Amino acid sequence: MDLRTLNIVLVGMVVVYVVLTLLIFCIKIYSAIISKFSNRKNNSDNNGNPGKEVVETTSVNSNSTNHGLSPELIAVITAAIAASMGGSGTGLKVRSIKRIGHTTPIWNVAGRSEYILTRL
Repeated sequence: MDLRTLNIVLVGMVVVYVVLTLLIFCIKIYSAIISKFSNRKNNSDNNGNPGKEVVETTSVNSNSTNHGLSPELIAVITAAIAASMGGSGTGLKVRSIKRIGHTTPIWNVAGRSEYILTRL
């Protein structure tokens, strides 16, 4: 290789490395600024209502065991909802559970099942 070619390659690699490093620092600074403002906003929201917890309610029919839903399944679904909300689940009442139909093609479901079975 020519000395001039080697010089161009090295300068190009150094420039790319420096620009990528600067980009990483810019992203870190930006995320720190965003998290600082979001923490400040969350703190001001909590100051208005100290000790107040947001509780959502979903519904389950009282005769849900007649529709093939056991009380254990209802308890598991309620616990999952409480865990996803980040609360203790007190005051949470499930009134109905509706199964959502598959919008995924059957070949995709079969592929996932086969993949999971090979991992067991």
